[in-house]
Amino acid sequence: MVSMLLKLSRPLVFFDLETTGLDVEADRVVEVGLVKLLPDGTREQRVERVDPGIDIPDAAARVHGIRTEDVRGLFGRPRLSKLAGGLLEFLGDADLAGFNSIAYDVPLWLAECRRHAIPFSMTGRHQIDAKVIFNAKEVGWDRFLMGPRTLTAAVRHYCGRQIEGAHSAGHDADSTADVLLAQLERYPDLPRTVPALHDYCAELARQLSASAAS
Repeated sequence: MVSMLLKLSRPLVFFDLETTGLDVEADRVVEVGLVKLLPDGTREQRVERVDPGIDIPDAAARVHGIRTEDVRGLFGRPRLSKLAGGLLEFLGDADLAGFNSIAYDVPLWLAECRRHAIPFSMTGRHQIDAKVIFNAKEVGWDRFLMGPRTLTAAVRHYCGRQIEGAHSAGHDADSTADVLLAQLERYPDLPRTVPALHDYCAELARQLSASAAS
């Protein structure tokens, strides 16, 4: 089914982060979820919890359920720099996809890579954002009746089910893959290749950013 909806010449990794907050420059990663969609349609997953190097604010912990004592201290998790080798190996030269990843996950990840001297680059990679598609295609979405355009709402809208394990990076990455495939099935006018979807999402994100700034 995947090959009918999306032509993949190399893996596409769905990427989700749980973090200490919403500031893409100052906040830190506490969990990385990666789901690799292979050209034959199979999926591979890697999930890592991370010592962010700072305490996790209560507001963030209430969202994803990860508290300071879960990842810091003697029995905590390694810093991101210690996990980077395995994560980079899993990512390889894959393209990236996510839900709000253009505005949030990828910029925060790149900031963390700079902070920890992790040799990751977006050069040569394409990027697809299922939330950008959601925003563009469902212009009549009523926030007051249907709620904000969250991943939970997208799973309900496109997949006809409730999300399992919301705000767990692995579950969210896997659910984003389901949402993107459902979007491709619902909207026959969407591009069917990753490079074309990249261009589509980049232009929509640019338009939305320009509209918000005006």
